[in-house]
Amino acid sequence: MGLPQSSLLSDGGSNSGYHVHGVQEDSPALKAGLEPFFDFILSIGNTRLNKESDLLRDLLKANVEKAVRLEVYNSKTQRVRELEVTPSNMWGGQGLLGASVRFCSFEGVNENVWHVLDVEENSPAALAGLIAHDDFIVGADQVLQDSEDFFSLIEANEGKPLKLLVYNMQTEECREIVVTPNGAWGGEGSLGCGIGYGYLHRIPSHPVHPNVQNRNAPQPADTSSREVETSS
Repeated sequence: MGLPQSSLLSDGGSNSGYHVHGVQEDSPALKAGLEPFFDFILSIGNTRLNKESDLLRDLLKANVEKAVRLEVYNSKTQRVRELEVTPSNMWGGQGLLGASVRFCSFEGVNENVWHVLDVEENSPAALAGLIAHDDFIVGADQVLQDSEDFFSLIEANEGKPLKLLVYNMQTEECREIVVTPNGAWGGEGSLGCGIGYGYLHRIPSHPVHPNVQNRNAPQPADTSSREVETSS
């Protein structure tokens, strides 16, 4: 158990799984080593999860308080690894895993991120703890699928606390922040920071063996992303 795998499952070419979003403190998911944003659950036990259904929930229920194997694809390392998790309803939080998941494709997932550029002093972004150049906004409570989704989210939450999932390229970890967009804070935009989106503003991938191409790993989608640099 726990040994990294070098190829994806042979399931007819389906590059989909359950995308891990929020992972709660002290949860079975956290103890198993699931990583928010980058991890996709491909299988549980010997069952491949290649379509959206109640199967994941049912299999977790069938293995409450028992260790079960997960096969997980990580979009940052571009590798599949095995984890062991013990679903539980006694750990003190919500759900048997303690993680939010959504079924989707993992092709191009690292493209839908918003790079934090300059951060103005005393701005909503600064007060929320956003770090210039090192931070990437990778998620929110709602699905963000293109550049405009993020800016629409900021506009819709003017004056209201907004929870965002942020990845830091120095620590290589995700954290949750709460920011309150405020167009009247005294500077430019509602956040007071520059935001970059597109090819030049993606999270660098970190393959486990960068000199050895994994022919079975999904390759980046051949799609063009327009460059966006703006103040929010």
